[in-house]
Amino acid sequence: MKLNSKDRVKNAIDHIKPDRTPLDGWFTNTVMDKLKSRFGFTDDEDVLERLGIDFRPVVMEPAREFGSDSKWMDFIINKSSFSVSDYIGKPVGENVYEDEWKVQIKLNQDATNWGYSYHPLNDLDLNKLKVPNISSPGRMDRVKERIEKFQDKFIYAGVSTSFRRGWLLTGFSKFLEALLIERGYIDKLLESLVEFEIEEVKIYTDAGVDMIELLGDLGSEISLFLSPALWREIFKPGMKAVIDSVKGKNVKFFLHTDGNIQEIIPDLIEIGLNILNPIQPECIDPVEIKKLFGDKLTLHGSMSLQKTFSFGKPEDVVKEARDRIEKCGYNGGLILAPSNALIENIPIDNIIAFYDYVRQS
Repeated sequence: MKLNSKDRVKNAIDHIKPDRTPLDGWFTNTVMDKLKSRFGFTDDEDVLERLGIDFRPVVMEPAREFGSDSKWMDFIINKSSFSVSDYIGKPVGENVYEDEWKVQIKLNQDATNWGYSYHPLNDLDLNKLKVPNISSPGRMDRVKERIEKFQDKFIYAGVSTSFRRGWLLTGFSKFLEALLIERGYIDKLLESLVEFEIEEVKIYTDAGVDMIELLGDLGSEISLFLSPALWREIFKPGMKAVIDSVKGKNVKFFLHTDGNIQEIIPDLIEIGLNILNPIQPECIDPVEIKKLFGDKLTLHGSMSLQKTFSFGKPEDVVKEARDRIEKCGYNGGLILAPSNALIENIPIDNIIAFYDYVRQS
């Protein structure tokens, strides 16, 4: 029996084999434009339907006091793939955009590359911390509209973890250093960030989203950025508090973290995580993860962006997708997607071959 997207994803997460493996994906504007041109479409939504993508993101607007007449910009991800407010900013200089927390991003001239250019707490002065007004009127207007529009899709909202928000505010190297030698600063900062994160999650959950996407890379391709013991001591309690804050409500939790974080997967399952992304195949074996944790965890992603999508042919992408379905999707618990956003250098034929194969299998 053919399922709609919402039921298909629910079955997969509940480890019930769905009618086909659910599909997801994130697209840069350039890639989306190429796909619209190839299919003869003018609307992003037509592309998502054509590819068979089962998810739709929602994101709250910035607080009105931030400047409701400002020009927002989603820096790297197409609006139809856009789920986290960290990438909404107002122009404060030439190719420089500032978010609600006063973190700044600088783009190159053609907006194809970017980097963080200002971290407001780089001097570890917590007096400079300006927590946005999460209850500002109008924030959820577009969210509610999209939830109503896409009732048959699996709706998710992105929320930055305290780890990610912490280093965005402080600067990455300074934040890691502070974990070891400035614990008073870290404890006070994380207390504020977790409190904000809990309120954000509650607002999205009350609006009716199906899933909260926790965002924040925790590792390189070799290992975690910090020791497992330090992560368990400092960040695990906060993540558990966020998940527990809506326990009993019909919402799933998804964690996006690149890199090899296999050492803490049992901890993530323990605190209630449902879905792990991207299961980056360059550094973590999806088949092994399925064998070890597949009865408790849903794998999301797992398709090689760095190798197969970028340098393979359509038949190579199809072969990898077939392998994932056979070895990781036999009892549900699998959602297929590229391991990160599809960018300009990815051949369009590879993208279409992947989605067509899974959609029709």
